[in-house]
Amino acid sequence: MRLNRLFSVAMLSIIFGGTASAQQPYGGCWHPEHVKNWSPETDKNAKFNRSKVPLAKRFKEPTLMKANKNQFYEGQVCNATILFPTCSSCPSQGANNFLGYQPTYWQYMDKLVYWAGSASEGIIIPPPAPSTDAAHQSGVKSLGQIFFPPYAFGGNQAWVREMLTKENGSYIFAKKLYEIAKYMGFDGWFINQESGGSTLSEWAGFIKEFNALADADGNSHMEIQWYDASGSPSPTILKSHKNTSQFLEYGANGDYRDQASQLGCTKEETFSKIYAGIQVVNSGHTGFSYYLNRSMPTTGHVGSIDLFCPEERIWKDNVKNLLGSDDTGPSAYAAIQKTFKNEEQMWVNQEGDPTVTSTTSWPGISNRVLERSTITNMPFVSSFCVGVGKHRFVEGKKEGTQDWYHSGVQSIMPTWRWWIENKGNLSASINWDDAYNYGSSMEVSGSLTTGDHLMRLYKTMIPVTAGGTLRLVYKTTTPGTLEMKLATESSTTPDVTLTDATVTEKNGWTIADYDLASLNGKTIYMIALNMKGETEVPYYQLKLGELAVLPAAYAPASVTVENLASTTTLGAEKSDVRLTWDYTYNDDFDHFDIYKKYENGERTLVGQTRGEAFYVPTFVRNGVDNFL
Repeated sequence: MRLNRLFSVAMLSIIFGGTASAQQPYGGCWHPEHVKNWSPETDKNAKFNRSKVPLAKRFKEPTLMKANKNQFYEGQVCNATILFPTCSSCPSQGANNFLGYQPTYWQYMDKLVYWAGSASEGIIIPPPAPSTDAAHQSGVKSLGQIFFPPYAFGGNQAWVREMLTKENGSYIFAKKLYEIAKYMGFDGWFINQESGGSTLSEWAGFIKEFNALADADGNSHMEIQWYDASGSPSPTILKSHKNTSQFLEYGANGDYRDQASQLGCTKEETFSKIYAGIQVVNSGHTGFSYYLNRSMPTTGHVGSIDLFCPEERIWKDNVKNLLGSDDTGPSAYAAIQKTFKNEEQMWVNQEGDPTVTSTTSWPGISNRVLERSTITNMPFVSSFCVGVGKHRFVEGKKEGTQDWYHSGVQSIMPTWRWWIENKGNLSASINWDDAYNYGSSMEVSGSLTTGDHLMRLYKTMIPVTAGGTLRLVYKTTTPGTLEMKLATESSTTPDVTLTDATVTEKNGWTIADYDLASLNGKTIYMIALNMKGETEVPYYQLKLGELAVLPAAYAPASVTVENLASTTTLGAEKSDVRLTWDYTYNDDFDHFDIYKKYENGERTLVGQTRGEAFYVPTFVRNGVDNFL
C-alpha cells in the first residue's frame, strides 16, 4: 500500500464569467449499438470512469491464522451487488452526500460483480471506478455487467444476436468489451443471459476470444462469469478458459469437486469456477445460514457462493426514502450508521467479533471464511477511511465541511473487525466526526479494566530487510496505555513488543514512530495494539487516525501531473467544474487532494481521488473574485 500524502501539486486557473457548461459525469450504462464504436477519445466521461489502482496480489500465510476453528481458506465469495440504485445516474466520482455506500469487508470477498442495468436504461454496465479502486487494493476482482433480461422485463433477442456478431470471423463485441475493461481498469464481465436466442457453444467462442485478447495483452487475470439460470455447471462454458466461472441458480449449493475432470480443471480450481447463488434479497442479510452451511460447513468447505444483492437489505432499505431529498445531515448519518451495523452482522456476525462461533441462527461469514490480505511490503498505510465522511481532513486539520462519499479513497480496514481480548464493555466503531486523513477514524471506547486488552489489527507478510518504521497516529483520553505488538511467526500470538517510540504531535494527534531495525531478517505476520490498564479507566476512548509501516528514511517517489485541464467556463455567480489530468501510478502514490482556491487566497478541500479526473459540484462565487 502507499503513503497517504499528496506528492505533486498542479495548479489551474479558471476565469469567472459566461455561462456554466460543466455537467455531472456518470458511469456507463449502454445498449450494444452504443458500444460497438466506443473509444475513450469519444466518450467525454471516460477518464472519470477509469480506475487506476492495480489488482493487488493476495497471499496465503504459511500457517493459517484463524480467528475461529470454523474458518477455511478454500471456498470463495462473489458479491454480486447493487452499488447504486440506477446505473444511468451513478456519479462517476462519488457525490456530496452521506448516503453513498460500498462494501468495506473486502477480506471476506474474492470477486465483486456490479449488479445493474435494465432494458430501458442500458444492458452493458462497467463497474464504478471508485468501487474497482477499493476492491483492487484488497485483491478483489471487479466485474461489469452484461444483462440480457427475460422477455417479461424487456428482454430483446436482437441484443443477443448483435452481441454475437462476427466480422471477418471474429466476435467484434468480445474485442470491444476487452478494450473497455482494459481502459477502465476492471477485470472482466458478468454475462447474465436470460433472453435466449443463442447457444452455449456461441458464447464459449465469444469467451475464448475475449480471454485470448486479454492473455495476449498480458492481462491473464481477466474473467467472464456466466449466468443463464441453470442449476448445473456447464462444461461448454467453463472449459472455454481457465478463468471462466459460473453463477449457479439459487439453491444449487453443494459439492462440485467430483466434476473437475469434466470441466478440465483440478478439484481445488472448482472453488474459483463454480459459485452457488444465494438470494440474499429474499432471505435478508442474516437469513441464509442454510445455504452458507451447505457450501461451507464447519468441517471444511465444499463449494463457493455468489451473494445476490445483499446491499438491498444492508443499505438500500435504510436510504431509499432519503435519496435525493434528505441525503445529508442527521437522517443520513443515522441511515449509514444502521448500514454499517447491518454490514457487520452479515460479514462478521451478530456479536461483531470474528472469534465468536455464534450459537444463534446466523453464524456470520467470518465463521466460515478465513480472512484474506494483500499487505506484503512497505510502505503500507491505512487511514481507516470507509469512503464516506462528514468532513475532509488532511493530517488532522479539517479542510472541508461538506458531507461526501467516494469509495475510491477507502483505506484497507483492519483484517479482524473486531478482535479484542479481555474486551469487557470495550467496543470498536467508525468515527466520522474526527479523522487524521480523509473522513473517518477508528474508535475504541468503554471501560478499560486492569490488565491487557490485545486488539489484533492486520494480517500481513511484510519482510523486514533494512529496518523501517511502524507509525501509529492516535488520540486517547489516557496516555501511557498503548503498546504495539507484532507477530514474526505465522501466528495470531504476538512475540514482539515495540518500545522507545519517537513521539511528536500534529494538529491534536499523537504520532508514535517505532524503529524496526531489530527485526531485520524477520517477517511481520500480524500487527496488533495492546490497551494496557494499570488501573481501571471507567471512560476510556482511543481514536486511531493512521497506521503505517514505512521503509527506513522513507522518501516516496513523486507523481507528476500532466495535461491538467478543464473544459469549464465558470458562470457569473455559480458553476461546477470538470477536471482531467494524466499521471503514472506508482507504489508510493495514495491519492490527490483537490482544493478550490479563490483569488483572495481562501481555499477549501473539495475532493480526494486516486483517479485522473474529478468533478466539483455546483458552488457559489466568492464575492468579486475574477478567477478560481
